[in-house]
Amino acid sequence: MKKSNNYNGIYCDMYEILGEETTKKIYEYYKGQQVTFPMRLYSKDYILKYLSDKYDGTNLKELSRNLGYTERWVKRLIDKNNIDVKMEEEENVL
Repeated sequence: MKKSNNYNGIYCDMYEILGEETTKKIYEYYKGQQVTFPMRLYSKDYILKYLSDKYDGTNLKELSRNLGYTERWVKRLIDKNNIDVKMEEEENVL
């Protein structure tokens, strides 16, 4: 019998993904509560900083995929917040 079968319901899944120690910590902290996880992992502030640091005008698709949003939504966020295209600094050659 697999050890994960010792756990009830969602705890079995958590054991498989997170391991026994983390599952027990989550149980101790949240037992008896109903927990709902938002669909989006990152805060808007984080997304804006991420886009400010990473957006180069050609990587909208990649950034959208990394953040879990549509390209259209990310482009609107970029436009609405006036996020400038990050240009690589050219080195001056003497």
